[in-house]
Amino acid sequence: MSSFSCNTRRANSPMRSRAFGAGIALMLLSGAALADGAHRFVFTAYSDAAGGRDIVAGRYRAAIEKLNRYPHIMDTRSSATNTNLCVAYAMTLQWRSAHAACDAAVSEAREQRDATPAWWGAIPASADAVAVAYANRAVMHWLLHDEAAARKDLARAQELSPRARFVARNLAALKMHTMLAQAGTPTPRS
Repeated sequence: MSSFSCNTRRANSPMRSRAFGAGIALMLLSGAALADGAHRFVFTAYSDAAGGRDIVAGRYRAAIEKLNRYPHIMDTRSSATNTNLCVAYAMTLQWRSAHAACDAAVSEAREQRDATPAWWGAIPASADAVAVAYANRAVMHWLLHDEAAARKDLARAQELSPRARFVARNLAALKMHTMLAQAGTPTPRS
């Protein structure tokens, strides 16, 4: 089974704006949450798959180059490879390519999960792979200002892997952004 790691680097410049209050309680809550990074969405990459080490190190363009080195096998990429492409393209703001790679990661992870025989014992691991793909696509949707799609994908990721840290972290970030938006407080878009 592949190992994955969260990538907390943001696709844009340093934190844009700090939350300013809509009441003392909200200011205390948002200040504490912003200080510990709870507002940040995270991508999850496979460090042991092609391009993974470059992604974890923040070398997204190098990862894209490695992942696209063999274009003739494009249709047979694994979910881990598509997941890493999804992250690398999103982090370099190549949205059309990111969207295609994120969709391919979800599709391939679901196909791999469905093709895994139940007796093989890899069902939980394959569910985690699908959750990774959905969670990454949710972050991409959020960055593209499509909150409804981000919510839908995060809900699906949570169904598949309810205890995963990357899912919990992205759900917390979505909740924080929603709460601050409802209070009329400016929120960082990360």
